[in-house]
Amino acid sequence: MKVITYGNPVLRKKARKIKNIDKNIVMLSKEMLKIMETNEPQGIGLAGPQVGISIAIFVYKLDDDQGVVINPEIIYREGSKVAEEGCLSIPGVYGPVERAERIIVRGLNIKGKRMEWHLSGLKARVFQHETDHLHGILFTDYIKEIDKLEVEEGYELPPQLIDRFREK
Repeated sequence: MKVITYGNPVLRKKARKIKNIDKNIVMLSKEMLKIMETNEPQGIGLAGPQVGISIAIFVYKLDDDQGVVINPEIIYREGSKVAEEGCLSIPGVYGPVERAERIIVRGLNIKGKRMEWHLSGLKARVFQHETDHLHGILFTDYIKEIDKLEVEEGYELPPQLIDRFREK
């Protein structure tokens, strides 16, 4: 299993909701956490579609806080803040994205328990970014001009992304 990169059609599909959290889902979540931590560059969030599996699951790790979120729904958004984002599926590319500062998310944890997360700051941003992946939305979709993107040394913009900006 590896991280799927920009241009792969699975990144644009709406992910299916998970009906049953079985041992395969548990194993998948563990593998996703491992991939996220060992990938170069490392990530702080990874969604099912990013590993080629179009189901509504994502994992996150922020310092000592890590978890699995299944079938997330953002039910409340408040405030607005622009901050730089990147994505494991578009490695080495970063850009400014406006997101809600505070959100409430409903979903399931890996044990199938209904959860409600009241979030702000970086964790709210990660949950919004990863939930977008489950709807086929990438952070670059929020950026209107290609010159707003920064590319880290050793990386380049995917040709399909360049084409998207040319079409505008």
